Amino acid sequence: MSLLRDFINEHDRFAAASGIELIEAGQGSALARMTVQDKHLNGLDIVHGGAVFTLADLAFAAASNSRGSAAVGINASIHYIRPVQQGSILTAQAREIFSHRTLSGYAVEVRDDQDRLVATFQGTAYKKDAPLIPETEKSRQK
Repeated sequence: MSLLRDFINEHDRFAAASGIELIEAGQGSALARMTVQDKHLNGLDIVHGGAVFTLADLAFAAASNSRGSAAVGINASIHYIRPVQQGSILTAQAREIFSHRTLSGYAVEVRDDQDRLVATFQGTAYKKDAPLIPETEKSRQK
C-alpha cells in the first residue's frame, strides 16, 4: 500500500498544509500522524478541534480508499475527549467496520504520544465506480 500512501501524501494539499502525514495504509485501515504546532492552536492555546478532525479525516480517507476504488466521505462525526497542547504528537488509527457494494464505515481513534485517547471519529464513505489512482499515475510512480 505504499502506492496509496505516496499518492495521498503527494496529492492531498490540505493535509500537507496541515502538517499531516499518512504513515501506512492497508486493506481497510490507515495510520496518520501530526505534530501539534502553533498553527494548530485555538485561542485557549490547545489544539483546535478542526485540526484533530482533519487528522482523523485523512486516516478515514486513506482507509476508505485502500481497496483501489475512489471513495468519498458522505457522513462523519467526532467526539473530543481530552485537550492537547503544542508539541504533542497525535496519531489517528482508522479501521473498517463494514464494507458493502456502495458504502463502507470506519472508526478512527486519535491518540496522543502518551497513548491517551484524544478523540473518536466515525465516518461513512460512498464507493465510486472509478479507480482512485489513474493508470497513468500508477505507471509514473513505479
